[in-house]
Amino acid sequence: MTHDATRRGWLRGGGYFRKFVASFVGLVVLVLAVNASLETFVVYRDATDGVVIAHSEKAEATARRIEQALTEIERQIGSATRASTTTIEQRRSDYELLLQQVPSIDRLIQLDSTGMELLRATRQEVVVRSGIDYSIDPRYKDAKGQVIWWSPIYFNGRAPYVAVAIAHSGQNAGSTVAEISLKFLENFFERSQVGADSEAYVVDPSGRLLSTSKSNYSLGASLSALPQVAAMLGQNREGVSTGEDDSQQPVLVGAAVVAQRNWYVFFQQPLSIALEPVYTLLYRTLWLICLGIVLSVLAGMLLARRLVTPIRALQVGARQLEVSNFGYRIDVRTGDEIGELAEQFNRMADQLQGSYARLEQKVAERTRDLAQSIRELKALEEIGRALASSLDLNAVLRTIVTRAVKLSQAEAGAIYSYDAATNAFRLAEPDGLDQTFVDAVHATRVAFDASVLGGAARTRGPISIPDLAKSPNYPLKELTLSSGFNSLLIVPLATQDEVFGALVLQRRSKGEFPLRTIELIQTFAHQSVLAMHNAGLFQTIEQKGRELATASAHKSQFFANMSHELRTPLNAVLGYSELLADGIYGAMPEKAAEILERIQANGKHLLGLINDVLDLSKIEAGQLTLALDEYSVESVVQSVVAATGSLAEAKGIKVTTTVAADLPIARGDERRLTQVLLNLVSNAIKFTDAGSVDIGAKAVEGEFNISVRDTGPGIPPTDHQKIFEEFQQVDSSSTRAKGGTGLGLSISRRLVQMHGGRIDLESELGVGSTFTIIVPIRVDEQREPA
Repeated sequence: MTHDATRRGWLRGGGYFRKFVASFVGLVVLVLAVNASLETFVVYRDATDGVVIAHSEKAEATARRIEQALTEIERQIGSATRASTTTIEQRRSDYELLLQQVPSIDRLIQLDSTGMELLRATRQEVVVRSGIDYSIDPRYKDAKGQVIWWSPIYFNGRAPYVAVAIAHSGQNAGSTVAEISLKFLENFFERSQVGADSEAYVVDPSGRLLSTSKSNYSLGASLSALPQVAAMLGQNREGVSTGEDDSQQPVLVGAAVVAQRNWYVFFQQPLSIALEPVYTLLYRTLWLICLGIVLSVLAGMLLARRLVTPIRALQVGARQLEVSNFGYRIDVRTGDEIGELAEQFNRMADQLQGSYARLEQKVAERTRDLAQSIRELKALEEIGRALASSLDLNAVLRTIVTRAVKLSQAEAGAIYSYDAATNAFRLAEPDGLDQTFVDAVHATRVAFDASVLGGAARTRGPISIPDLAKSPNYPLKELTLSSGFNSLLIVPLATQDEVFGALVLQRRSKGEFPLRTIELIQTFAHQSVLAMHNAGLFQTIEQKGRELATASAHKSQFFANMSHELRTPLNAVLGYSELLADGIYGAMPEKAAEILERIQANGKHLLGLINDVLDLSKIEAGQLTLALDEYSVESVVQSVVAATGSLAEAKGIKVTTTVAADLPIARGDERRLTQVLLNLVSNAIKFTDAGSVDIGAKAVEGEFNISVRDTGPGIPPTDHQKIFEEFQQVDSSSTRAKGGTGLGLSISRRLVQMHGGRIDLESELGVGSTFTIIVPIRVDEQREPA
């Protein structure tokens, strides 16, 4: 057929040609349009959702930071209302320090219980007792009866403020009022945090603007007309994601609530900026669709003329390949590329047929390998759990060798431990070996330097012996061969710095252990070394603990015995010195009497020290037993006052008592409680140079509260726990000058703990100290001291 005839044939068949081209073009356009629509939708959704989520997270984070800032301000204001501040000067000092520490506080006012101003402090001035009456001011009237009160937002000029009133502790103690400038909110809206294209702001519960990242907003202006603000104010907080800006342009919004004050934080970005990626995608898609139409028209025309029929044949062949019918052959004889493609399809079918068979074989092999790997990993995981579950070294070694034999599919195995003292290995744990072999190996020491076990330990690597009969340096060669084992795998149990031993796996058959098995046992050996190390450490720690407990018991028993032995001759010395002082052996010279008086004083001091050490030793040794019986707290207090009267009188200290009436009869060890109270009162008199010591006693909810308050120098907070420890005193020259052993308070605390009670301490430098004994009224059994 000539070219003109062919052309006329295509013209006659133009309906099919046009349908093919139109369908092809339509398909291309449809695919591009659908793809563009889906991509546009995804990009639009991701862009808007991403902006909303990001702004919501920023708003939530900013709200939390504002809450933390307000809480910190409230805490710092509260610290200035402490009950220990009793004078105007102290309060003034606290206020001035607070103004320095908290820049957002503009003014602090102290009001008394009637609303009169006692103190007003700003950074410019301090006014004391101005006489201003705040009794009708909301900061007093509305805050009265509340521990903490926050005022509504108010504006001083264009600056927003809020007032906080915090009541002082104690009845009719007044309150502190702080005026806080909310200008510090600007710190949360710096441009680096908000973003170049975004804006952020905070409004109060009525929608008034408190702070913003844009300078064109007016603070105090009402933003309640904005949809996003109105939604938040109307409690529709879950659905706030869009809104409008001040020029009524749509914006994407993220909002959060400052829960403490019911303020609202907004982060927003213009919708037009957020959708810039969508616009760019739409422009690019339009160009792609236009280009696709042109190319599809040309390609459709070409394919309609040359490819429709051969492609159908190829399609049929491809479908046969798809259903794995590799015996099907495509019959296309066009003599051009389509014909060559058909031949390629046929050759590909032949190759696929062969490859499919090989692939099935490889899949089966890989399936077996993967199954084996899974079994090995599962075994290692089970082994790891088994090793970690025990800290008994023998149990760990038994687990190691048993699991290793099973993991390597060997018939037997053994762990040889290394003894650094003898530089040799010895059998530690066997598995699968008969008793004759075990007994023989137990009697053998394998030298480190002259054996293959030592070689594996030196190189830190495994050694495989495929034929034991040909190995010249295995020390147990003959014994192992006689037991029927012909191949070995030796894996060292060692770290880079220490050798623990060696793991030996034995098989009856000859041949190398598989490389995979060797690598697996190496991994297992690393786990085993760690478990052995941990078990060894546990045994060492356990042994040291027992040794320390034994040493402590011996120490306590020694102190108890020695204190008793020292007290007996010392009592004799004091007795004879008392007889000499009484003149039973005749009058003594004045100088000798002075020396005898010093002997008696030092002897009594030494006897007190010995008694304290004896009491402490008995407590630690568990030999001190309370004599529980009924007693009167009032009698205890009076006996202590009588015993310390001379000491107080000598120092000019007044000792007073405040004992509640009708105290119940108590049960406990009266002598030991008297010892505790006597120690506290004696210390109070000893460390008080001027003033008084007051002893108080009352019953509160089944307990006695017996307090000893002095007007001494006080005790630093850092020493409150220290002074209750053995042989510890407050570290100052004045304290050391008072004498003492540092045991009295420690013994007193333990005696009170044996009653099920405690000793509390409150002290302030320069003011004095108060020790409070708190014990149950009825003690039925002795407790162990802490």
